[in-house]
Amino acid sequence: DALIAHFEDRADGGVFFTSDDHETLIQRPKPYTDDATPAGNGVAAYALQRLGYLVANTAYLEAAERALKAAAPTIEQYSVGCVCLLSALREYHHPPKTIILRGRADALSEWQTRLFGLYLPHCMVFAVPTDAEQETLPAAIADKKPAGREVAYVCEGATCGPPVYDLDELVAGLSGVGGA
Repeated sequence: DALIAHFEDRADGGVFFTSDDHETLIQRPKPYTDDATPAGNGVAAYALQRLGYLVANTAYLEAAERALKAAAPTIEQYSVGCVCLLSALREYHHPPKTIILRGRADALSEWQTRLFGLYLPHCMVFAVPTDAEQETLPAAIADKKPAGREVAYVCEGATCGPPVYDLDELVAGLSGVGGA
């Protein structure tokens, strides 16, 4: 929320390198190309998209889209220098899978170990133990209840499939997905 409120360029899209309450500068940089570090706009777009899908907040997804649209001319002209933005653009067109694991903490570690052994580069895995304080969780995660045993909720973009209660079934369903 602070990123959108204080760093986003509401007029032209993209994200400034300094906040709106920063000391006055001659110019507020808004980097689109990678340097020794990834471009701020690429990191912001990537993180906003992932967070937007995780917590089901379209405001984050829309801010990421505005940053990508603002960067489009730079990406077209100098794509080799925009690797971070291209990663965000890839996820804009092909949203990541998100797997929310719920259950006892000790059992969830086994589920995580099995999932991390798969090749799932465009997949986020989050384990939320049964004893997590429900009222502190974002609604999109709190809605995915532990159900009295370990369970996985597999979502792609904003769409989630039915709960999966068997680890072997989950792994079989994800095997071969790889770059998806």
